Amino acid sequence: MSDNPEQSLDILKSVCRDSLSTRRIRARYALLYSMTLDKNCIDIVSDSIIAPAVKYYRHHGTADDKLKANYYLGRIYQNAGDIEEAMYKFVEAEHYISNQTDKNSVARLYKAKMTAYQDVFDYESAVRQAHVAAEYYLSVNDTARYLNTINDIVVLYSQLDNHNAKDEHLDILTSNLHLMNDCQLSSYYAILLNESLDDSYENIVKYLSEYLSAISDESITHWLSIANAYIVLNAYEDASVALDKYLYYGGLEAPSYYWVSATLYEGLGQYDKALVFYKLYLQTTDNADLRVFESDTKFIEERYDSELKSVKQTLYIVIVSLILLVIVLVLIIVFQQMRNVKKEKIKVEYEKRQVETQNTSLREEMESMSVSLKAEIEHLKRISKDKSVGKDIIASIEQRMTVLNKFILAEFSASFEKEAYTELKRLISDREAFMESTRKTFAVSHPKFISYLRDRKLSEWEIGCCCLYCIGFNGSELSEFLNRKSVYNTNSAIRHKLGIPKGKTQIDVFLKRMMEHPNW
Repeated sequence: MSDNPEQSLDILKSVCRDSLSTRRIRARYALLYSMTLDKNCIDIVSDSIIAPAVKYYRHHGTADDKLKANYYLGRIYQNAGDIEEAMYKFVEAEHYISNQTDKNSVARLYKAKMTAYQDVFDYESAVRQAHVAAEYYLSVNDTARYLNTINDIVVLYSQLDNHNAKDEHLDILTSNLHLMNDCQLSSYYAILLNESLDDSYENIVKYLSEYLSAISDESITHWLSIANAYIVLNAYEDASVALDKYLYYGGLEAPSYYWVSATLYEGLGQYDKALVFYKLYLQTTDNADLRVFESDTKFIEERYDSELKSVKQTLYIVIVSLILLVIVLVLIIVFQQMRNVKKEKIKVEYEKRQVETQNTSLREEMESMSVSLKAEIEHLKRISKDKSVGKDIIASIEQRMTVLNKFILAEFSASFEKEAYTELKRLISDREAFMESTRKTFAVSHPKFISYLRDRKLSEWEIGCCCLYCIGFNGSELSEFLNRKSVYNTNSAIRHKLGIPKGKTQIDVFLKRMMEHPNW
């Protein structure tokens, strides 16, 4: 391909494409074909040829394959004038550079980036890319392309008005004249001639003479530079001949051509023609400036790096999250297995202790109640002996004493535990009856207290609630015991009638303090 690109293209054209049976082979063929077209200076603007290679090497192939696929797709975009897409592909290709990558390919990549930056007039970025390309060409001893790139660097530094750097690299070209071919010599003398235009006429004539003497092949001569030199020398006829040769040998009607033509016709006094070319120059440069202004080419590298960094961070987070998830799942499985083993070990022991725990809990509850219940039984006995107490109250007291005696007896006889507890629960479960019984008991045991509550206009239901507060209920327990939402309203009424400040003293605390008063 490098030694004889024409023969390489002929070989590829002779291949029967129907015989390319796998995606890998079709991708390889597409890449080689695109490379060969580029070597033969056949500029294509459609990505149909390179597409199979780009698609396949996105997920397969070596880093070198990925770099070349993206580079040649970028070259196609560059041929089509889509500098932004071209630069994006060049930057993508750059990320596949490795120690094993073909250095000539890397050099061509940076040379292409240099051209893209030149197209948007970003000469500082262009010269940086050119330096990298030159280093790669030098590392593989590709002298011809190295000197071509140094020539580009000289032009770029001239556009940047960096004369020291320009002269330094011009010296490199001067010291390597013996290694240059005719095309390179033509470019070298064109640079010297362009640089001499601000000098004396004698220097311009000197460099012009050297150029025309050194290069005999008119097809590689930079006729636009020669025409410009003749205009400075006021040799307008010679300048006109040089412009004709420029077009004859394939020169493009670009802004530089329009400018030289305009100055030529202005020098000849043909102002109408000069005006036409000035207008063409302004139109093309304005369009170019507008494309540059609308282009994001300068920022594509930064944008691509930012996107790549974001993708890497996202991938890192996903990987770490998956690792943590696996660790958590493993820990959960291990913990579950250990838990199952432990549950199996304690299952029998737990079942044995369950009955004992229930009995112990029942006994502890009965014992805690026993102390207060014994005191209540003694108090009820004294009331029942009072001849002034009515028969209905005596009957209620005797029923209450029967249940309480069973509960006390259960302390000493295990056979009565459940029966006594059940009987006590039955008594308490009839909530309104229990409250009525408690109120009647308080009416006998604490008549002054009950009388005080009635004097304060409390209803019998409210008095019953007060009695339950006095035997140990608090607000939430009373609400749960009576299973009534209206307890809140009842409490408000009790507070109002007894003059209990709202929010300062709890009702149960207030009533218990009243019960402790000697007068009650």
